[in-house]
Amino acid sequence: MSQADNVFAEKQDYLIEIREEVMKRDAMAAELEKMRTYQKKITKNIASEDKSISDEIASTIKKRKQDLSDIYDERIDDNRSRRKKVEAKRGKKKNEQMNERIQDETKDIRDDSRELEVEMKTILKKNKVSSFCASKLFYTMFMPKGTDEIIAMLFEFLVFFAGIPAVVMLIFKKAVLSHKKDINMAFWCTLIAAIVFIILLVIYFMIYSSVKMRNIEVLKETRAIRDRIKANDKHIDAIKNSISKDQDESYYNLSSYDKKLKELDKEADSISDEKQDALKLFESDTKNIITDEINQRRLPELERLKDEKKELEKKIAQGEKKYSEMVLYISNKYAKYIGEDLCKEDKLSDLIALMEEGQADTVSEAINLYKGQKSSR
Repeated sequence: MSQADNVFAEKQDYLIEIREEVMKRDAMAAELEKMRTYQKKITKNIASEDKSISDEIASTIKKRKQDLSDIYDERIDDNRSRRKKVEAKRGKKKNEQMNERIQDETKDIRDDSRELEVEMKTILKKNKVSSFCASKLFYTMFMPKGTDEIIAMLFEFLVFFAGIPAVVMLIFKKAVLSHKKDINMAFWCTLIAAIVFIILLVIYFMIYSSVKMRNIEVLKETRAIRDRIKANDKHIDAIKNSISKDQDESYYNLSSYDKKLKELDKEADSISDEKQDALKLFESDTKNIITDEINQRRLPELERLKDEKKELEKKIAQGEKKYSEMVLYISNKYAKYIGEDLCKEDKLSDLIALMEEGQADTVSEAINLYKGQKSSR
């Protein structure tokens, strides 16, 4: 009798033996799957921890460097603020001194202009001419001389003969005409503006004839005085312009402010140099210290995870070897006789149940009955 015949003639205990071996094999497979799942998890944890350490190092270095830079930037900003205050005080002092200088250098000219003003008013009063004739407005409207006065005259004419009629027309339109119905608004507005224009024109020519033409000789004399005052004003403007453009500031006694500004500039340069040195030291030394501190604190856990992974990989390798041996063992001892498809715990349990129930006496009978039942379903 061959070995196969002996196997198929075996009783229930043979199938129980096979089931126990299959259960051991399946338990090995389950344990391997569990270890492989944990291996994926621990691999992910190692990558996450490694990235976390790198991120902490990068973020800590960035923050510490920024904090260091901010400290020096605050000092630089404070220096700039103090410098602006000194510059403002210096500018105020210079303006005060400049105004005093202008007053000093134009004193004689201004005194001369005041005397000319008095002389002009005296002449007008002596000849019983209105003091209005001493004003700039009179000379630009009735006796303009020079481009500036002609431009001023045109502007005054525009205001006098166009602006005033327009304002009066708008006031009259709002106060009176807007309450009237069935009237020609354009006609009345034009009429009012024209009336005001004519009245102003009449006033202008009345002043022209009764004041200017009647006192022409006196006004020519005062015109000459006005020209001298105007020349004095131009001379004063020229002096102001010359003083404002003068680059020599020794007149204003600003040495104390200049000294303070130089000290602040020197302080700013010193802070900038200190900042550069501090940042260089940070790059060459402090950055390494921060990196070492974080690594000392975080690397042990990372190394523990790596060691755990290595140990797990050894266990997996050993388990895979044992599992492979177990698979070969079952295949060579059992599966080659009853088939790989029956070397499953549930199927073996079904075969054992058939034999326990008395439906089959040998392995061969149990297999044939089981396959017959399966095919009939």
